[in-house]
Formats: sequence, C-alpha cells, structure tokens
Amino acid sequence: MWPLRTVGAVAVASVLLVFLAAALAGCGAATKASRSLAGSKTLTSDIGGPPQPGTGDFDWIQFKNGEWLKGEIKDLQDDSFSFESDELDTLQLDLEDIHAVYSATEHTCVFEDRTSVLGKLRIEGDRVIVVTTPEGEKRYDRADLRFIIPGGQTEWDYWSLKYTLGATVRQGNSDQSDMSSFLRIQRRSPTARTRFEYRAAFGSVEGKETVNNQLADLRHDVFLSRRLYLTAPTVHYYRDRPQNIAYQMTPGAGLGYEIIDRGHMEWTAGGGAGYQHTEFDEVGPGQDSSAGGGVILGLTDFKWELTKNVDFEFQYNTTVGLAENLGVNHHVFTTLSFDIWKNFDFDVSLTWNRVGDAQRTSDGDEPNEDDISLYVGLGWEF
Repeated sequence: MWPLRTVGAVAVASVLLVFLAAALAGCGAATKASRSLAGSKTLTSDIGGPPQPGTGDFDWIQFKNGEWLKGEIKDLQDDSFSFESDELDTLQLDLEDIHAVYSATEHTCVFEDRTSVLGKLRIEGDRVIVVTTPEGEKRYDRADLRFIIPGGQTEWDYWSLKYTLGATVRQGNSDQSDMSSFLRIQRRSPTARTRFEYRAAFGSVEGKETVNNQLADLRHDVFLSRRLYLTAPTVHYYRDRPQNIAYQMTPGAGLGYEIIDRGHMEWTAGGGAGYQHTEFDEVGPGQDSSAGGGVILGLTDFKWELTKNVDFEFQYNTTVGLAENLGVNHHVFTTLSFDIWKNFDFDVSLTWNRVGDAQRTSDGDEPNEDDISLYVGLGWEF
C-alpha cells in the first residue's frame, strides 16, 4: 500500500516551499517585467522605430504594443527568449510576445530543419531575415526558428553547470554533522540534450552514521521534433547504506515530451523501460544478496521562475519493478533557489527517497523504506 502519510508530508512540504517563495518575493512582485511590457494591441503603421535600429552597440526588440527596448540578445531556446537590459536586468520572454528583433552584431540562427546561419538578425512579424556576408540576405519563416546563439557557434555555448554545497555541524549535548551536495552538468545543442546530475547526503550523530545516500542520473535526449524527444540511454545509479543498498543500477530508454516551454515555466515528462540490478550491503541466512529484473521508468521535471530572483524546481522519477523481488522506488527532489549575488544562489532543498521491498539486514532489522531530508546550501551557477 502507498505510504499515504509520507506522500502527504512531501506534498505539503513542497507546497509550503512554493508559498514561502511567494511571500519572500513580495507575493510575486507581482509579475515578470517582460509580461508587463508585452501587450496584445495590433501594430499600426504610424508606430516609429528606435534610433537607427540594427546599428550601434545595442540590440533592439519591439513588443506587440509598439514599445521598444534596447539591450543585448542572450539566447533563444525554442520559445524562450533571453534579453538583457541595463535597467531591467535579464528578462525571460515569450517570443510570441515580441513583434520585432534587431541585432547589432552577428548571431547564429538555427531552424526547424537544422539549418544554421550566421549573420545580423532581423525579425519582423512572421519573417526572419539574416543578413550574411558576402551571400547577402536570407529569409525564413519565424515559426521555424528554434535557437539564437550570440556570435558564432562554439562548444561553450552549449554547456551549463550548477553546484550546491550545504553543511551543518552541531556540538554540545550531542555531536551531529550533516553535509549535502548537488551537481548538474548539461549540454544542450539544437538537436540533442545531455544531462548529468549527482546528489549526495551524509550525516552522523555521536559518531554513528545516520544518512549516507548518493544518486546519479545520466540522460541523453535526441529531439525528434520541437517537443518530442527520444531518451537513449538513461542510466540511474542509487546507493543508500541505511536502507541496505550497496548500489542499484538501472539502465534504460524511453520517450519524453516538453509539455510546457514558456520561458519562465518549463514542464517535461517521459517514460520508458529498463533493467534494474540491486546489490545489498547485508543479507540474512538464505537470502539473496542481489535482485534484478525489468522495470518501467517514469519521470517528470517542472521548473518555474516565480520572480526575477526566485526559482522553483520539482523533479520526480520512479521505477516500477516487473519481478517479484523488485518493489516500486520513488525519488523526489524539490528546490527553491534565491539569487543573492551574481552567479551565487541560496538553495532550500527537500528530498524524498523511497525504496520499496527493502531487504532485511543480517541481524534481521528491516530498514525504513522512506528517507526525507531538508537541506540548505550555497550554489554557484555557470
């Protein structure tokens, strides 16, 4: 049976984290500046342009209500357009809210058919115009535009990284220490995405180990269309000594879909099949030291930029064993990230790891199937 109280506790804690973010951010302060600028009015012919658009040191964008904003194009990934303004900082905009874009320098534009063109960029209504030299001018349909990469395409343009470290030490009537670590490395190109994540938590009380778990995920996604992608391979590694798991390895493959991609909000979900092999730290007399068999895989990842300085992320993945010696495993990772200075964040993270059908140890003790932890730490993002 499902651990209703545990699931309820995790759900309530996640909701509380969201409301805490809203309160600390001034209840959404109130809406992103990008959406306050964007309107729904139809352009008229008498709307003037900025001083010499497409020249000088600044890029320009024009919203659908006719307002102009100067700054610097950071990138475009599908419909998520990133634009940096001196007054408004970096904005995450929906490309559909923008009527025109003029670049002052060369950018690489990637289209639906994987065509890549380098040149000065103009977007006007439904048209994308790339001014190249010496070939002249090339025109494309705006609906086919998927990526904008400032300058020429280099390998560094595809990579991102985040690392968070948290630690707690208490001394007095009892000695207690806890440490958590999180690492995410991602390479995203116009046609594929590779992501590696590693999470670890260690803790002890009076010298006795109370927490020791490590989780690693490697996924490679190949986009079959704008939103549908093939995941092959996916490899999941899990270790948890208090739960009597020496290691658990789950390779597999599947399909995924980007349900929402709105710049400030992203939601992906996927599923597939694989094989799971588990080795136990200790087993009793007559018990198997390992278990293995086919599993069904499921996962979802939800990201929400609550305000300019507060981000929320919720990750969930599960494995459903098809063999009698395999249970149903759940892993939840939810984080509130507060921008504090440049690339540094303050993160509050809640994790829930549940191992179904936990194996008894050699002395007959049955590990607790649920492990819930709350951590805070300092993160650095590149």
